[in-house]
Amino acid sequence: MRGGYREGSGRKKGSTHKVSLSTVQGIMQKEEFQSPLEIILKIMNQAYENEDYKLALEAAKGAAPYMHARLNEVNANIHHMKRIQEMSDDELHYFINKN
Repeated sequence: MRGGYREGSGRKKGSTHKVSLSTVQGIMQKEEFQSPLEIILKIMNQAYENEDYKLALEAAKGAAPYMHARLNEVNANIHHMKRIQEMSDDELHYFINKN
């Protein structure tokens, strides 16, 4: 039998694996808490000061997704051509002398 209720399945009552929002907020409010971004930036700055540019570059690559949004590709089809009869003299002159 597939789907539906099955005896003994699912999370057990009183299970402590689920983390509550208040627990997460409590951890984040502690003074020693550092976000992943803060840690990466600290490593990057220390590496740069110690002239370990390879490590600084790797840390910067790790921090980039936190700092800069990824640009999405935009497709724009802008190939509207006028008929020859609709073109001005300047436009005709441009196309004739283009090559």
